[in-house]
Order: sequence, then structure tokens, then C-alpha cells
Amino acid sequence: MPELPNGKAAAATIVDVAQLAGVSIKTVSRVINNEVSVRQATRAKVLEAIERLGYKRNLFARSLRADKSFAFGLLYENPQGDYSADILHGALSACQEAGYHLVVEILSDDDISKQVERFLATTKVDGVFLTPPVCDDEEIINALERTATPFVRISPLNPAEQEAYVAINEFEAAREITNYLVSIGHKRIGHIAGAENHLSAMERSRGYRKALNDAGIIYDDSLVVSGNFDFDSGRLAAHDLFGLDSPPTAIFAANDEMAAGVLATAHEMGIQIPLECSLVGFDGGTISEVVWPKLTTINQSVRGLGVGAIRLLMDISENPEIEREPLFLPYAMKFGSSTSGPQVG
Repeated sequence: MPELPNGKAAAATIVDVAQLAGVSIKTVSRVINNEVSVRQATRAKVLEAIERLGYKRNLFARSLRADKSFAFGLLYENPQGDYSADILHGALSACQEAGYHLVVEILSDDDISKQVERFLATTKVDGVFLTPPVCDDEEIINALERTATPFVRISPLNPAEQEAYVAINEFEAAREITNYLVSIGHKRIGHIAGAENHLSAMERSRGYRKALNDAGIIYDDSLVVSGNFDFDSGRLAAHDLFGLDSPPTAIFAANDEMAAGVLATAHEMGIQIPLECSLVGFDGGTISEVVWPKLTTINQSVRGLGVGAIRLLMDISENPEIEREPLFLPYAMKFGSSTSGPQVG
């Protein structure tokens, strides 16, 4: 490789890759852009040369040629917790794999639409994706539409027809995990709901009620407490539920962070989980594995939400006329040691 005046090796160029692989610059470009019209043997030589030289694509030059930034934006409001972090990690990995950058904007201004417009004007991203609850903010959606910016929402409250969004079937998953508690003998099942402005919270609460109704169990308002998808609200809600004259024998917390809050309160009050109260959560992230007892929960791929959002954005930015449709991700029950049948007597 050529040297800079200070004696250090210069960054490898596409010319260096072509010379080492014994092919043309155009062939190297085709391999980099993953075009199919390259023989496997030639592709292997080019990839080996890229690896040996540590070649990195010049995204700035590529963006000038293609009139694209090769960057996507993430707009969100609350960066705390496993959920946001896992979505971010998933999106970052998908961007890195595809040769894109990810630019993050935490929305905090009083005039959110102006902040979004400034972000779009300064970054020139090829599209953005939004997490709850900002994905349902009309000012933000209007700002994106005014600037003709492609966007993908994660779990929107009211998805439009032919909209590209990413979600799981929250209703069915919540119904399934509540039904599991019923199946092991619980009839008095508490529920800690999520933030009211989240589609996820509404659908998980709806699934809880459906499972009770299917089992012939009368819905009891006193067993339902509002939370905010965070640890502290789970702790406070657990105090309310455990303080009832007739407390629940099982609790469905609408996410794992609130379930962890329930565990903390149970420990403080000397309540044994699951002997005195079974507990289930929702998400299946790191928290469900590190708490004790480990949570029985719905295992959804939160990182997959970030990956899915980026892949939908790539499809839209590369082909604006593409038919837009939602992407539903799979989920599964994950069994921990936080559940058992109710005590008798």
C-alpha cells in the first residue's frame, strides 16, 4: 500500500483492491455492490483482497454518485431500557451489513416538528424509522410527509392501509401467556398495563381480557393497574396488587422491566415468587434472564424490530413505487421459573 508523508500506510483504495485481485476497478465495484453478474471465483478473489487490505468503502463518494446519503435516521423519545437499546442494536447491525450509517435523534424540543425538519435538513438521510410513542405523533408524521421522507413505524397505534410498519401480534401473544396462567390453575390474575399511548399496551391488555373471557373468568378492575413500561412503575403497581384484601395469585406484567419491578417489591414484602404469586412478563430480553427467578415471558425479537425496520426502509428507498405492507415478526413463549400453580388452602 502507498505511504503518507508521515510514513504511515494510506487507506486502501478500490484501485489497490483491483490490482491485488487482478481484476478491473469496475469488477471490484460490482462485487462491492453485490451485483449478481460476477463469477463466484472472481468474487472470492475480490473479497479476499478487500479482507487483506482492510478496504473500507468511501460512503461520501458513493453518496455523491448515487444522489443518496446511504444513511437512515432513528427518531425516538426515551432512549432508556432494554427495548430501545435492543431496537437500536438490531438497526445498527442491519445498517452495517448493508453499508449504511444510522443517525440517531432523541426528540426533546417543545416544537418537535421543527426539530424533525432541522434533523432532516442537516443529515439528508434516505429515510427514518420511529419507535413508540413518537411513531404516533401527528406533528412528526406531518413533518416527514411535508419533506417527502420515507419512513417506517414500529408498532404504530393506528396503521394505515398499505403502510410499511414492523410489529408482532401483541394481542395473540398476550392472550396466549394469560391463557397459560389459566391453564395451570390461576383464576385471580392481575395485570400491570403499559403506557396508555402505546399500541403494544392496548393490545396486550386486550389479549389479557380475551383470555379471561374465554376461560369464563369475570374481569375485575381492581386487579388491573396502570404502569409505564419501566421498573419503577412495576414496583408501584405491585404494591397496589399485593396490598389488596384478596391479592392475585398470578400477575401478567406488560413487559419484563415492570415484571422485574414486581420481583423487587415481592422481595421487600417477603412474598415468594412463584409459590405465593406467579409472574409473567413480555419481551424476552436480557432482563428476563438476569432476574431471579427467571421470568416466564413472551420472547419477541426486539432486535428483529430494528432489523426489519431497516430492511423495509432499504426496499422503499431503492424502489419508491414498491407496494408497501407490514412486516409481522414471530414470537414464542419462553418458560422460566417464575410460574407455578396456585397454592391450595
